[in-house]
Amino acid sequence: MSSNDEDDQLELTGASNDDITTQFDIKKLPDSFQRFLEDNSIDPQIYTVAKLPRYIRTNTHLPADKRPSLQELKAQFQTDKVCPVDGLDNFFSVQLDDTTQRISDIPAYKDHAIFGIDLSSAIAVEALDIQKDDQVLDLCCAPGAKLCMIANILGRDGLGTATGVDLAGHRLATCRSLLKKYKVGEKVRLFEADGTTFGVPPPSRLGSRMILSQTKQNQHDEKDMTTRKRQKMELVKPFWASRLLRFDNQTPSTDALYDKVLVDAECTHDGSIAHILKYEKWGWDTFEKNFMDPNRIDTIAELQCNLMKQGWSMLKPGGIMIYSTCSLSIRQNEDNVAWFLNEFKEAHLEKIPNFNIKPAEIKQQQGHPALQEDIEASCLRFDPISSNTSGFFVARFLKIPLFT
Repeated sequence: MSSNDEDDQLELTGASNDDITTQFDIKKLPDSFQRFLEDNSIDPQIYTVAKLPRYIRTNTHLPADKRPSLQELKAQFQTDKVCPVDGLDNFFSVQLDDTTQRISDIPAYKDHAIFGIDLSSAIAVEALDIQKDDQVLDLCCAPGAKLCMIANILGRDGLGTATGVDLAGHRLATCRSLLKKYKVGEKVRLFEADGTTFGVPPPSRLGSRMILSQTKQNQHDEKDMTTRKRQKMELVKPFWASRLLRFDNQTPSTDALYDKVLVDAECTHDGSIAHILKYEKWGWDTFEKNFMDPNRIDTIAELQCNLMKQGWSMLKPGGIMIYSTCSLSIRQNEDNVAWFLNEFKEAHLEKIPNFNIKPAEIKQQQGHPALQEDIEASCLRFDPISSNTSGFFVARFLKIPLFT
């Protein structure tokens, strides 16, 4: 991120600041990190790429006449380098030539008509194929830009809702601030919880409207108190919920599962130029302690797998789960996908559109060679050299019912 007060804005909006112009000497990278790059076939030259574009999305909760047009965005940014991203509705890349210019300075931002969001987050959300009545679970929701986009896509007409989960209360507070700022939170609730164990079902009602069918709802109402007494379950109080979702009874039922689950997992963030370059100021010893310690990498990979397992358990048959990271390591991407496919036979990889952005090459995983072809055909990898964007990885799983 930049060194000026835009840091706070970037954290609040979930925007990246990978349009860094500082030339970085890759020889400064610690030996342990250079070995990490070599082990994962990552070209260290990605950290010398300068001036990556920024990305914004139109807040479609606003009336059409309150949203900026492409020409208005170009005028406000004072550049013609504002371009729609193919396949991502209401989404634009912005190449800022003036390094002192900030997204937060333009009128559209001040009017809450646009918000910053990473391309990786937008592609992960788009890959969910959200419909207006979908119940969506975001297991790692902070800092909140993904939730804003999910809420935008759900719109106001259907019965769809979004449930956001994060372990840290201060990060959820940022999510809440964003939802309120852009006035998109009427179908959203937030839980301060561990995503590897989170088990709250989707809401049964949206205000006075029932999400479950009348028959199922009556059956659930009759059995609810008995079930809760038998299972000794208690209502999990949301960190925050809209008025329409504040009093959901969290009915436990095998029928109450989510249509879509997003696991945008914690990772080593090695795909982000901005994230890596921060350690030049903070100290490489901190970086090595946080990310390069083998035990730390093992712990992160285990966490990612556990998030995938729990997300899958909360997904209904026929539903879609997205797994994504902003790492370029094999261990956190291809290895995890291969492990998951081998572990869950009902998981089927689906191809994700590349949105006319040139992807990077999928890496070779060693655990399950027979799955490599499927992974290469379906998953997406992006890096600054191949794709002119920060590095990330995305996989989409369809849950196919198993019949015995």
